[in-house]
Amino acid sequence: MSARGPRLDRRRVLRSLVGSAVALPLLPACAASSDTAVTATDTSDITLRRFYVDARFGQVHVYRAKPVDASRALYNPLMCFHPTAVSGQYYRDFMREMARDRTVLAMDTPGYGRSDPPPEPQPMSELAGTAADVLDAMGYGRDGLGRVDLLGYHTGVFIATELAVLRPDLVRRLVLPGIAYYEAGEEREQQYRKNARPKPLTEDGKDVMDVWQFWVGNRHEDVSLERGAEHFADHVQSGPRGWWAYHSVFSYPAEQRLPLVRQPVLVPNTHGSLEEQTRAAAELFPDVELVEIPELSHGIFDVGVGRLAQVSRNFLDR
Repeated sequence: MSARGPRLDRRRVLRSLVGSAVALPLLPACAASSDTAVTATDTSDITLRRFYVDARFGQVHVYRAKPVDASRALYNPLMCFHPTAVSGQYYRDFMREMARDRTVLAMDTPGYGRSDPPPEPQPMSELAGTAADVLDAMGYGRDGLGRVDLLGYHTGVFIATELAVLRPDLVRRLVLPGIAYYEAGEEREQQYRKNARPKPLTEDGKDVMDVWQFWVGNRHEDVSLERGAEHFADHVQSGPRGWWAYHSVFSYPAEQRLPLVRQPVLVPNTHGSLEEQTRAAAELFPDVELVEIPELSHGIFDVGVGRLAQVSRNFLDR
């Protein structure tokens, strides 16, 4: 048996949802003064708005969803970190679903979406530090509005884990699907060489069309053309900085940092391109639950919102 097998067996591994958990009420969300409505995604019982917070690299753009009736925000706020090279808008539908009983935040990583860029590619600690700046400015933490839960996907996983290590006073629990974990050495260096490099614009627009093919041509059959085009537009606005966060991901010593996460972690393992990497990374967390979700592969936050929300609530609402 491999060294990984027994380690994971000693932890809680969930292969399917079992029952429901008792939820603990927490504090209501804090207010922000510079909100502007995103009317296209509002519903009758959920508001989705956006605002800016000052942080170490300039302004950070944040989406916030919450129930119209504040008394329904019973559970810990949830902050989401997006994959490269899109923005917090990636979580639009998931935010609306999870916000039926809590405040949900999604931050545009510096240099992506509408957040100001840093002067150069940053280590993961600085991206996580920016998230801490945002939460501090909003009043979260043990001495304020309490701790928040985190969800990260792809790049967002390591922003979430590093924030949990650096600032445990801000973080209660983590949900981490899609972990880009590669062994230190040649395996990770190969990923760095492949992804963490500039992709300059070309006169014929081929580089842009490659992005279109990724988000639109190769989209899940249940993702609409309009939604695929939204992801495309989100991606290309990062321009020549689109690769910067890959520098953060593939220079991150995950094998050293993930074991330092002391908060409970849920790893929903969707069976896409990072299935094996996600399962391997789960073994590094001291307190982890692994949920296999083979029915979801790609486009999961567009086509799997209900399932992911169900799995997340079962873990977060304890």
